[in-house]
Amino acid sequence: MVIAVLAVVVIAAGGWAGWSFLMPMYQGRDDPYTVLPRSEALLSSEDQQVDRLNRVVSKQTELHLSESSWTRWTSNDMGANVQLDVKYELHTATPRASGQEAAAAWLDDRIAHAEDPSLRVTKVRDIGDEAVEIAVPSGYEVSVRAGNATITVDYSVYGTDGAKEAEQVQKTARRMAALAVEHIEKANSKAA
Repeated sequence: MVIAVLAVVVIAAGGWAGWSFLMPMYQGRDDPYTVLPRSEALLSSEDQQVDRLNRVVSKQTELHLSESSWTRWTSNDMGANVQLDVKYELHTATPRASGQEAAAAWLDDRIAHAEDPSLRVTKVRDIGDEAVEIAVPSGYEVSVRAGNATITVDYSVYGTDGAKEAEQVQKTARRMAALAVEHIEKANSKAA
């Protein structure tokens, strides 16, 4: 009797361990990204729109791990205070979901949290697989899903006036998000 119970326990434990180990491999078979580049490199893309930022901001802090990379740049000029946060996150498969499904859930969660009436949430086309833009009084946050990677570009400029300046901030935030997707794609093509 004891041997039978012990055998059932061993089989159940082995099955659970096998499921936990093998299922993420199966779930993640279609996840395109395995390498996450440093988000700090985004400003060295030599893109004309983004290159202007290099003249007004300097890197304040960064954190780079295997599944997450975050960098903040700031400027505190007399006329304006610029803050730029860029975060890359790699979503890996689990026994319950693929990395792409986890990344899609992350984006859905961003949209749900932005349902404050003072914020304006807009779906943005042609950036990654899915992208939304959240307009805040001082700037824009663009959240993007590209496969199993997610990107957040939060670009705020305090002290600017007028629709033209706001439009420029919006265009730059969107351009940076698009460049970030390219950045992740290139890092993974080099690793392959």
